Amino acid sequence: MTRHSQLTDPRTCRLALFGLPGSGKSTFSSLAKAWAAENDATVHIITLAEPLYRAQAAVYESAGRPMRTAERRQDGALLNFLGSHMRKINPHVLEEHFLAETARIHAVCEGSTRRQVVICSDARPADLRYLRQGGFHPVVITVDEEVASKRKEARGDLTLGDARHSTENGVERIHPSTLVDNSGTLQHFAAAVTALLDSVAR
Repeated sequence: MTRHSQLTDPRTCRLALFGLPGSGKSTFSSLAKAWAAENDATVHIITLAEPLYRAQAAVYESAGRPMRTAERRQDGALLNFLGSHMRKINPHVLEEHFLAETARIHAVCEGSTRRQVVICSDARPADLRYLRQGGFHPVVITVDEEVASKRKEARGDLTLGDARHSTENGVERIHPSTLVDNSGTLQHFAAAVTALLDSVAR
């Protein structure tokens, strides 16, 4: 699993977002898209857990309670289970998805004169090795655990995932390029995201 040479175009900024569920990784991605619209840049989002979301949807479909396509709610407990069990079946399941997505984005970006920002919006400690090989810089979004829990409740998650589950463990051991705190207001977080993108996506 070493097909990373095509990912290292120096004109492209690559960020991998780490943080507890509810820390604001999806919000960071949305803010980055807004920043790109104002700065002649293009943002590409890689959702590593997409295979897990597809499996989650299949479980709900089989249970006779299909999820709506646009539904943002998550079954955190189910995703914890799927994340650990699917990695047991195929340890490279998310890496293979990552490689397919980066190849697709590389083809889209080729020849473009605009600044390109590629964001892995849901990195986990187990993914750090191949993300670094792909030239992604770790960004850890810090947040008070109670604040993160309230945000998950506010978005209506079907069950709350376990922040101490094996699939979430190890964030504190990552040596990130950047720390961004999201324990305060959305305005403060937006300012921090803008400042980060202004500094790295030149």
